[in-house]
Formats: sequence, C-alpha cells, structure tokens
Amino acid sequence: MNREYPLEQLTDNDALRLTAHNSVVGTRATRLVGFTDERTQWVRGGASLHDFGKATPQFQAHVRPDEEYTGPEKEKNHARLGALATWFVLGRLGAPDQDRLAATLAVARHHQALPDAARYTAEPLASALDESSAVLTAQIDAIDRQWPDAATELLQLSGDTDVTWDEFSNWAKSGVVVDELHELSARQELTGPKPNSAKLPEKLYDRTLHYWAAITLADKSHAMAIPESQVFDFATLDRETIESYIADLRDDPPSNALEAALNDERERARRQTIKGVHEWLNEGESSIATLTLPTGLGKTFTGLSAAFEARDIIARESADEQKRPIIYALPYTSIIEQTRSIFEDPELWGADPLQSALTVHHYLSETVVYHDDRQDTDVDATDTDERASLLGEAWRDGTILTTFVQLFESLTGPSNRQGLKHPALDSGLVILDEPQALPKDWWDGITRLLELLTEEYQTRLIAMTATQPTLLRDLNTTSLLASGLEHDTSDCRACTNGPAYSTELPPVSKETYFEEAERVQYTIDDTALSHQLSRETQYISHDKAATRVLEETLAGGSTLAICNTIESSSVLTEAITDVNGVHHLGVDIQSVLDTHNIDATTTERSVSEIVHEVLANVGIRQPVDDDDEWTVPANLSAVALTLNSRYRPFDRRIIIELADLLSGSDVPFVLLSTQAIEAGVDLSFKTVFRDIAPLDSIVQAAGRCNRSYEWGRNGGRVVVWTLADPAEETPDSPSKSPPAHWVYERGATDVGIPGHLQLIATVLGNLNSFEEVADVEVSHHAVDEYFETLRQKSITTETIRKQIDEAKAGQLAQQSLIGGYETADVLVATTETEVDKMNRLTELFNDGNPEAYTKLDTASSIRVSLPMSTLEELPGVARIDGKERTADGVQVFRYTGQGTLQYELDSGGLRGKADTVSGRFTTF
Repeated sequence: MNREYPLEQLTDNDALRLTAHNSVVGTRATRLVGFTDERTQWVRGGASLHDFGKATPQFQAHVRPDEEYTGPEKEKNHARLGALATWFVLGRLGAPDQDRLAATLAVARHHQALPDAARYTAEPLASALDESSAVLTAQIDAIDRQWPDAATELLQLSGDTDVTWDEFSNWAKSGVVVDELHELSARQELTGPKPNSAKLPEKLYDRTLHYWAAITLADKSHAMAIPESQVFDFATLDRETIESYIADLRDDPPSNALEAALNDERERARRQTIKGVHEWLNEGESSIATLTLPTGLGKTFTGLSAAFEARDIIARESADEQKRPIIYALPYTSIIEQTRSIFEDPELWGADPLQSALTVHHYLSETVVYHDDRQDTDVDATDTDERASLLGEAWRDGTILTTFVQLFESLTGPSNRQGLKHPALDSGLVILDEPQALPKDWWDGITRLLELLTEEYQTRLIAMTATQPTLLRDLNTTSLLASGLEHDTSDCRACTNGPAYSTELPPVSKETYFEEAERVQYTIDDTALSHQLSRETQYISHDKAATRVLEETLAGGSTLAICNTIESSSVLTEAITDVNGVHHLGVDIQSVLDTHNIDATTTERSVSEIVHEVLANVGIRQPVDDDDEWTVPANLSAVALTLNSRYRPFDRRIIIELADLLSGSDVPFVLLSTQAIEAGVDLSFKTVFRDIAPLDSIVQAAGRCNRSYEWGRNGGRVVVWTLADPAEETPDSPSKSPPAHWVYERGATDVGIPGHLQLIATVLGNLNSFEEVADVEVSHHAVDEYFETLRQKSITTETIRKQIDEAKAGQLAQQSLIGGYETADVLVATTETEVDKMNRLTELFNDGNPEAYTKLDTASSIRVSLPMSTLEELPGVARIDGKERTADGVQVFRYTGQGTLQYELDSGGLRGKADTVSGRFTTF
C-alpha cells in the first residue's frame, strides 16, 4: 500500500491511516479554496469527514488483505455515511444552509459527478439517510459494536468540534435529517415531498461546485501520494522575460519610419495597459478587465504582460505571497499551437509543456506536469505518469494554455475528472483571448459563469479582442487602456518599482489607437449587400471568385480567401489550382513526408526543416540576405495552400509556417481557409477576401491583412462578398442558399439567427461608401452598430443560467460549447511508418494491453475530428480498437489510406471519397 507516505501516516502493516488521510485532505482542501473567513470551517469540516464512512467494519473488512467481506454489497459503500456526518457536524458548527448542503453534496459525490441537487437531495440521499434504511442501521450498529471511540476521533478531526460518536449515532437514528433535507429541497404535497429547486439555498450550485472540486482534488492527490509541494508550489513564467525580449526587439533598428511608428504604438499600448492594471487592482470595482486593441498592435504580449503584472501584485499583497495560476483560454484547438510557440520560444521562456511552469490542455494535447520525480529511479514509472496526468488535468501549474471548451464546460456540470481544475481558478487570473468567438447562444450562460468565477472563486479576468462583444458590454468591467490613461503614476508603488524605459510613450485614448490603425481599407461587394430587402439577391460563383482572387494575387502580393464551410474552401481551392501555372504545395508536403517516411507522432525532423525542403523541391529559393529576392521557377505563376481543421495538427503547423514565409514574400501566394484562421493565427496578407459573416468575424479576418504595415499605411485590402452554393447554377439569380446561410442562420456550429445575413448586410449598407472604406468605420463604428442591433434580437438562451440557478448539474452536463454536430476522432496515418505504428496500436487493443491507451495519448499530432454523421454515412471506417462501432470501447477511428475516407493535403484534408450531406455544411 505504501506509496511514499510519511511514516506517521502509516499503520504497523504499512497501510495508510484513515485519520491521517482525512486530516490531510481537510488541510489540503482548506488551502485549495483559500478562504480566510468562517467558510474555512465548513470546507475543512466536510473534507475531514469525506471518508468517514470508511470507518465501518464492513468497509474495513473489504479493504484489509487479511479479511474477506461477505456481507451485503451496499453496506461497504462509504460516501453517504460521510455525507450524513458532514450534515451533522456542520449543523453543530452553525453553518448556513448553503454551505451545509453544499458540503454534504460534495462529500456524497466526491467520487462522482454532481447531480441535480433538488432531486438527489429529496430522494436518493434522504432515502439513504432515513432511520429506516437497513444499510445505514447496519453500518451504525457495526461501528457501535467495534470502535465507537475511533469514530469519535474521526468526527473531531476538523478541530472545530467536540461531538462524540454517541451523539451522532443517536441523532442519526432519530431520522430528523430527512425532514431537514426535505425542508431545503422539496415541496410538501398530498402524496408526499416532491423535489423543488425553488426550495434550494441561493447559489447552491456555485458553492457546491467549489467545495466538491477542492475535496475531490485533495482526496485524489493524497491518495496518489502526491507531495504537498507539487500540489501548491509550482514554477511560474516571469514578466521580466517579456521586458527583456521586447527591449532587445526595440534595440534593433526598424527598416523604415512606418515600422518604427508601429513598434512605438505597440509598446505604448503595452505600457499603458500595465498602468491600467495598477489602477484596476487599486480600484477593486470590477473583477473583469477588458483590453480592446486593433489587430496588429501586439495584443498577446500586452495581455500576458498585464496578467503577469496583476499576478505578481496580487501575490505580494496576499498573506502567503503565493503566485496564482494564469489560465490563457483561446477559442479553438486548431489555433492554439501558434500561441504555444510563444511560450516555447527559446528567446523567451523556452518552456516545456511537460514540465512545471507551462501546461497545455486541450483534447489533443498530452496534459501532464512532471517534476523531478521523473528522473528518480526509486519512483515507479506508472505512479509518476499517473501523478503527472492528474497534476496536468488539475492545472496545478503556473501558466495553463487551454481552450474555451476546457474552461467553460468544466464549470457546467463537469465530470469528476473535469472538476479537478477548479481550484486553479481560486483567486487565479484568466485571459479570454477573442471572447467574441464564444457561441452566441451561450452568451447569457457565459455571463452567469463569469459571475460564478468572479464572486465564488474570486477569479480575475482579462478579456482581449479587437471587438468586445455584447456579453462583456453588459457586465461591470474596467478598460485597461482607459484606466492606464487616467492612472496617476506619481503615487503608485508598482509604477515606481517597475522597469525604467529610455523613451517616453505617453498614453492615449482607446479611440486614438483605432483611428491611427490605418492598415486596411474595405470593399463591400454588391453580393454582400444583396441580403437587404431592398436589393436583388445575387451571389458570386466559386469560379468567378477564383478569377478575382488570382487577379489580385498576380497583381502583386499575397491573398487570403476565407470561406464559411470546408466544402466551399475545397471547391474554391480546386477552381484556383485548375488554372494553368497555379501549384498547390500540399502535394509537395506529402512528398517530403513520404520520402523520409516521417512519423508525425515522434518525428525528429523539425517543421522548419520540412518547410525549407518543400520550397526547395518546388524550386522556390529564399533570399540569402536583405538585398536578394525570392526566386520562383518560370512555370509557376502562383502557389496555393489550404487550411482548415480537417488537417492533422502536425500538417497544420507545416502549412502555417509555409504561409508565414510566403505571405510576406515576393512569391504570388494564395491561402484558402475557413474561419479557423481568424483568431490567434498571426499571418499577414496584402489582400483578404471574406465570405459574408458577422461583423466581428469580418474584423477578425481583416486582422490577417497588412498586420504590421508590410504594404504601407492603408496598403491592405479586405473584400467582403457572398459566395454562392458550390452547386449553384445561376448565382446571379440563385435558387440555393449560400454557405453563409447554413452557418449563421441555420446554426451549423452556432445558434441559428433568423434574418442574420439581412442584419449584417443592413449594417454594411449603412456605411457612407462601399469602396475604400476606412478601417475604423468597420472595426469600431460598424461593429458597435452590429452588436447593438444583435442585442435587440435576444438571440441568446437562458437555459444555462436557469440550470445553474436551479443547481441542475446533471442537466448542465448535457450542454456543449461546440454546437451543431457531434464529432469523433480519426487517427490519420499517411506514411509507411505511421501505418505500421497504427496497426501495432490496434493489435495492442485487441490483446487487451493497457499500453495501448498510453500510445493513443501520444498520437494527438495525427488526430482529426470529423462529424459523427459523416462517419455514419461511411460505414467502412474502422475503429482503432478493432471493435464494432456499437460495442463498448475506444470511440476513435483509423485511416491508413484505404476505405471510404481520403486524406489529401492539396484539397482540404480528411473527408469522404463520396460527398456526404453533413460534409457540405461543416465549418472550420
């Protein structure tokens, strides 16, 4: 049993003492929630009693190796007796109803997910704790006979009470607990008590979630013998590294006056934001700060600087001076890698996501936190891996890079494992990068979850975007730029102790940043305006769109075309690459992977090496120095790439690095993409074509245009149009709805908003002109009008808020931030080495070898998500574990180059060989 516990926690038989475990869990849970008021007693009381039910002789006979338990199965269960003890002790301590019931539910379910509180409390819990319950009576009588004194010791473990076993036993047998529970969870009717959420204490869900998560993590971490230092004392990334890195960048002479001015504006915004943090924390009026900057002004570095400064100030002013985690949340898994590269950059922190300081958590990542015990040969490797996995999923680290799904779904009816991360939110800092990308039908629910975070967990949030959505405008927030403008630095200790700068960059208003950000001009195509009632409907065909994209590209500079669906981007790709002289680099990427038989899960060949070999094979030569130019073979008029979420993560990294090189080069280059590129992907093109979309998405698309004034002030061009259905025969008088309709009105991935395209077109139609429209007119004024108009349509749902307020955790668990369709993962093997490896993985599953699950976790770089409906239409696709689709097991599929799927880097990634209905309307 001994998993390196201190000797004082062990019995003579080397088993963990129940008193020791309960005591440690009480201490850890109390420290995890970080209360400094009377709630400390309530959480410590519940945590110290969480395993009280293991004191029954029945349970002890079950776990002791020299005994054999032969009694009724239910009598060895322990959680509900612990819940009963919690209700009793917290009642004696005078806990309010909210805390008393929250702690009781937390203990009752510390091995499970939380239930719908009213139904569970009024029925199964009340029934189990009734004096007539045979199980409860047998457990109490057994303790009475064998070790009542030991039970008294357990009841008094919290140190806040002197109750005895006899008092508890007599009270439990009286049955009064049932009436007390019904009083808080049920309405009395003629037929008896009926569950009623209206009877529950206010904000019960918030408090129950808080206690449950802390008790669960404290319990699991001690049960796995994870040292307290690894649970609480983790490495952090420092702000000083950013300061040094930016100072070095500013020491490099700019190439021209425009670049120098842009660098000054970026640094001005960063310093002003840091001053805003000082004002924000000093005022204490809001827990949510906003950072609203035009794209291209360095939001990521500015946001990180602000978060690190806030974290350090809060730590200095706290009693324990403990630095709290920073959680950096992004909209999509597909764009998280670029932000991750900032943290891993050796010129910055050079952080290793497998070690303490940085953890990356999304459904494709290996989420672990290893400490020095990874190198300790005395520690069992399996134990080390299990600990690292738990610490990773619990976010016990200094900086966590994750997705909105991981953050918000963990707060809405989480599984037991999902709930482990909640203590990291206690007094923590959360960066929401591009919150406008949150599904609009979740906006009301998100505001309620932000209330839960800021009030219950005392979390502080920084929301940063170029277009702050309505969900934040309706909350009490603090603008970091406005606060930085007003901040009095002369009386600020943080400013005095901060870094000294050689140049003065006085703060300016937020509006000035937008007015000065003259990067792009917009063109609103007639097809984008045709959704207005007063206009004839007309769209542009993919063939005509391809002609316009190529004309723009061949005139000089790079072009990005963003489509609303994967099928639309694939059809546009085909239309462009069918033109003589246009070459798709996807073929060459696959050729390099095949030539070297690369295993994308363990490759020693870097992405940069692959990229340079791809270009060399095509005959494209990069300049050796600043005076050289790119060399392109005479037979190539342009090169193209396609990007969406149907590509393997490994291949996406190659595509993005190629696009980064080519988009600013002399090579005529086209990138065909879905909207996944609009947030967090720092590429820059001379021209961007955007299929009609919400105004905030259009502005995000414009953020990929002339980001750093590579083509001069107002040198970028953004064209908004409406692409026709790929099968439309008469786009000038269409009979089919366009792809935009299925995404924004029928709700392929978000809530469907009737009349949404008309609303967008109306806002665009209110612009003063439709040619050479100034950046600020769209990014600031039109976006404001769009959000205000959207607010009046009441497009969000109150379901999530209602389920939280009624503490219906079971129903909340059914909510998904990823709307529209259910997905399944497919492992995509394209080289011989990968195919062999996948076949061995299937064999391991067939043999029942547990190593298969470990190897599956390391295959994240070749996982692709497909709509489940697509797989249902393609029955030939096999599961990785070799079982039938309906059988229990691993619901992950496999592709090795055969069957009804195909994977092509030059046409859109993974899809069915035959067109599927669901494939037409999926996005990203």
